[in-house]
Amino acid sequence: MLAGKAHMERHNQVAGKVYRNICTEYGLEVQGARWETPPKVLENKQAKMLWDFQIQTDKMVVANQPDIVVVDKPQNTVVVIDVAIPSDSNIRKKEHKKLEKYQELKEGKKNCLVPALQCKMTVCNI
Repeated sequence: MLAGKAHMERHNQVAGKVYRNICTEYGLEVQGARWETPPKVLENKQAKMLWDFQIQTDKMVVANQPDIVVVDKPQNTVVVIDVAIPSDSNIRKKEHKKLEKYQELKEGKKNCLVPALQCKMTVCNI
């Protein structure tokens, strides 16, 4: 149980860092300390950022709550980011699972990118 809590804290720290960095790129200000949970929705003329937000769809989609969704308004694209903290030996397997997991969200959308973010603590420098 403790390991699960530590894993989730590490996951949220990495996702929060990624979220805040993307917000900076789009000129969005995130209030509060860097270890606090980001707001669910941030928006300006450039982008809309969603944090741990359930996406409504026309049909039932099981995987509809990724960690981060970036809506780039000028480019008219949506980027879905779901953070994973796998061991070195599981990176490819985890990436495949994440891409497969969110494939239903991509269906029928020509401007929807569905990347999987793989991150190790040493690489992210958190």
